[in-house]
Amino acid sequence: MLTNPKAGQKAQVWYREGLRSLMPLHGRVGMVRVAGRGRPRNHGVEIDEQIFIVPCGNLRKVNHE
Repeated sequence: MLTNPKAGQKAQVWYREGLRSLMPLHGRVGMVRVAGRGRPRNHGVEIDEQIFIVPCGNLRKVNHE
């Protein structure tokens, strides 16, 4: 889980096994553009030139890129 990302950091969207088939962003890698600090802790992630709001529990660090 990526709780305190910085703008410009790469992150991967990751959902639990039961929801993966329903979530089209699962496994996609994007760039954090807006890092939320309040509650709920959601972050804006740019994927394919669009910004998606993703809860911090559904983001993880990218080690392979």
